[in-house]
Amino acid sequence: MLQRIMNESMDITFLLVTMKSINFLLSTIRHTISSIINPLIQNNCDIRLALVKFRSDNDSSVPIVHSFTRSVVTFTHWLVTNHESVEQHTQDGAIAIHDALREALNLDWRTTDNDRCHENIVFLITDGFPCQNLVNPTEIQNDDCSCACDDLWAISNEFVNRNLTLVIVGIGPIVGICDSLYGAIAKNTGGEYVPLTNASHVLFLSIQSIITQGYTLSQSFRHIKQEEFEKNSSYHHSIIQQQDQSEIKHCQIMAQKGAWLLDHFHHVNS
Repeated sequence: MLQRIMNESMDITFLLVTMKSINFLLSTIRHTISSIINPLIQNNCDIRLALVKFRSDNDSSVPIVHSFTRSVVTFTHWLVTNHESVEQHTQDGAIAIHDALREALNLDWRTTDNDRCHENIVFLITDGFPCQNLVNPTEIQNDDCSCACDDLWAISNEFVNRNLTLVIVGIGPIVGICDSLYGAIAKNTGGEYVPLTNASHVLFLSIQSIITQGYTLSQSFRHIKQEEFEKNSSYHHSIIQQQDQSEIKHCQIMAQKGAWLLDHFHHVNS
């Protein structure tokens, strides 16, 4: 029997933002989510759950926000209700990712005070890109022009200011083009980037150490070997420093090299 010495309470939000149909991966995604919440429920932890998904409306993507609930049954119903992808693969996808993160900021999070230890966590599960410049090799970013990646850094800093920890779960090989950027903005908040192929195992280990050792999520990640995050994927823990344009350029070069893979992947799954 696990000894319950974890944080007194936890608010957890899941953001599902996908650019294409992921019906064949829904069971894996749900298993990943279950690996997070089931151990907490089994140990009678004080948790609230929220969910943000998207639906298509007149060729645009509209967020569906399910605010915090203590009912696992209610949350599960939200989760299994029809999930729609963001049909556009570039601009709308980037907007959806930013919108989802901002929707998370707008939720009614509980706060930590001197009498109660509490943690707020956001899991972004996506196969998308935060900026179309990263996946369009025909466009060259001007150093003087603003980039959606800058806005992503601003959102990440807002998460820090609000004491929200961001974990990003990347779906599929295409998202690997910008996984180092995702890793950087998640690490900025105390979180991590985890490829979906490793997510269930890594997050289960993390939750177990939170329950048994009383770690925060950030502390729990530091006790997991790096290869657990990286195995069976192309992900490596290279860090993109905030506002470092040379690293943004690196992402664009990687995008150019991977453009053929993007086209091929879309054709195969169309």
